[in-house]
Amino acid sequence: MEEALHLEGVLRFIAVFFVTVGVPSLLLAYFGVASIRTEERSVGGEVEGDAVALADSFWSQSDRRFSGFESRVLDRLEAGRSPLESPGELHTLLLTAMRLSEDGVLLAPFVEEDGGATAPIEELFDPHWRAVWERERAGAPPAELAEAYFQAAALTGSRAVEGRARFDAARQLNRSGQQRRAEDLLVDIEAHFGGLRDPWGIRLADLARLEQATFALARDPGSGEAALRDLVEDLLAARWVVGEGGEAAVARRALSLLEPYGRREWGAGARGRVAERTAMLYWTGVLLPELRQFQIGGGSLRMGSGALRWQVGERGVWATTWWGDELYAFALDQDALLAELKADARGLATPDSGLSAYLAGPLDPVQSRALVQRSLAPWLPGWQLVVEHRDPEALARLRARKRNQRLGVVGLSTLLLVIGGVMSARLVKRELDVAGMQTRFAANVSHELRSPITQIRLKGEALMLGLADSEEEQQEAYHAIVRESERLSRLVDNVLDFAAIERGKKSYVLKPGDLADSVLRAIDSLSSSIELSDKELDVELPHDLPEVSFDSDAVAQCVINVVSNAAKYSDPGGWIGVRARVVAGFVEIAISDRGIGIPPHDLRHLFEPYYRSADSLARRRKGTGIGLTITRYIMRAHGGDVSVSSRPGKGSTFTLRFPLRAPDPSPTSPSSRDRSPSRATGA
Repeated sequence: MEEALHLEGVLRFIAVFFVTVGVPSLLLAYFGVASIRTEERSVGGEVEGDAVALADSFWSQSDRRFSGFESRVLDRLEAGRSPLESPGELHTLLLTAMRLSEDGVLLAPFVEEDGGATAPIEELFDPHWRAVWERERAGAPPAELAEAYFQAAALTGSRAVEGRARFDAARQLNRSGQQRRAEDLLVDIEAHFGGLRDPWGIRLADLARLEQATFALARDPGSGEAALRDLVEDLLAARWVVGEGGEAAVARRALSLLEPYGRREWGAGARGRVAERTAMLYWTGVLLPELRQFQIGGGSLRMGSGALRWQVGERGVWATTWWGDELYAFALDQDALLAELKADARGLATPDSGLSAYLAGPLDPVQSRALVQRSLAPWLPGWQLVVEHRDPEALARLRARKRNQRLGVVGLSTLLLVIGGVMSARLVKRELDVAGMQTRFAANVSHELRSPITQIRLKGEALMLGLADSEEEQQEAYHAIVRESERLSRLVDNVLDFAAIERGKKSYVLKPGDLADSVLRAIDSLSSSIELSDKELDVELPHDLPEVSFDSDAVAQCVINVVSNAAKYSDPGGWIGVRARVVAGFVEIAISDRGIGIPPHDLRHLFEPYYRSADSLARRRKGTGIGLTITRYIMRAHGGDVSVSSRPGKGSTFTLRFPLRAPDPSPTSPSSRDRSPSRATGA
């Protein structure tokens, strides 16, 4: 009858599911199967089209990679801005950029010679200067070292070593407290030896300026900081000499001196520019001979002003353009560029496309089964993209794959339809089961409420009508009214608590206390109940149980629920035992009976809301099906749990476990310990 009441809604659901899901799925499956043969005929043309589309996609990627670089260069030239400024913004793989004259002379940002004489490495071992340097390392007094360096400068035969010795003398003068004389000497060095380079390749003028700024930094940090910044900017604006690293060394030293004085944004930018310029200086020295090979006759690179010409060298990919009478040359990292292009080519074809793509160089052989060959000129003359079948049987395999894909889609759709139907049927059945449980719950609650109410009414009427003649009968009537009122109160409390738990609104306040005392009081409150009137109650609770945190009323509710169940499912004269012990960080309260027991298939559902066993012996005992659900929720809210062991016909034991360590003192909620019971999940 209950299922019949829901039959109309079930049939409506089935009809809507069939019309909105079943029929469209069957139609799609039919058309999918019908289109398989047409699909197989079009595979050949589709593969060729895929190959062309793949080549077009690669060409578009390459065009963006190179044309973007060309646009940035030409935009700067047309705007009157040098493309050598911030070269890293032009391309991430740019190794160097340079400007040359019509005769091939390097003009910027580097020069091949600056007119200054660089001391040969042998002069590092000049005996006069070396002897003083050894004395400095030994810790000689600065004043003596200054005079010794002056003598070495006078005795050496090298202008570069002389200038370096005078510079070292200035350092020692400053250390000895003769700052004025040291500064005058640095000015003299800058004027008479500034264009020379010491044996380490550092211009003496730059060394002198660096030392002057260092003196100023110690005397007046503001002016010293400004002098160091000016020195760095001047070095970056100057043309560095190919093969020399002195400017980079001085700039890095100046930046290290500036680090403690703030201006982090400027410092970070300057360090980046110095690093970029240093790397370009190195690559200019490496690649300049390669560029010379392209300048046969001096005018072979000549094209229209602003037109870029691409050439492939041994180390770099060169882009050159004339602007007026000057040649701008840019070298990209050939290995990295080709690696990126090859990776792009390999990544074009998906594994299931049956195609492969690769980049072929001027000397690489091309297979005869290639579908598309697309040249990468004008950027990489001699290089081309090749798209081909992975193997001679690729097309056949692709056709089979396409056919299997269509069949797979049709089969999967059919399978999903079947699964959807089965799941829908299970959901409908589950909803019917839930509806049935709720109906039975309402009937059980009504019956449970009717019994104490009937007893209270009968005893009350007996007292009101004077049917209880003797004092003993009256006292019995009073006791019955109180007993049934308590039973009714417990039942109402359980229903209200269960409703609060389902809404997630039930919480408990845990306080340290004597667990044994609370359990005893709960059992005492049941001692006069009708359930225990004919039962043998055996309670053994040690008085030395460790103190735990718990909600006294909630624990009493758990004990009453479990003891009442034990009494309900035991025969008259049955035995009920209550024991306590400490096990592995928990206090356990075990409540046992020798009743009818619980079948194994019911144990996993025992704590689900509304659940009642289908066993005939259990069905004879009335109940609401929520007492054990409430008990499990309360125990988990305490940081513990409730477990059950049972043998049919032998009895059952329910164990309440309380942790010795107090749980989180915040009010317990279903989200922190356990989800509230859900009619959908039975949890």
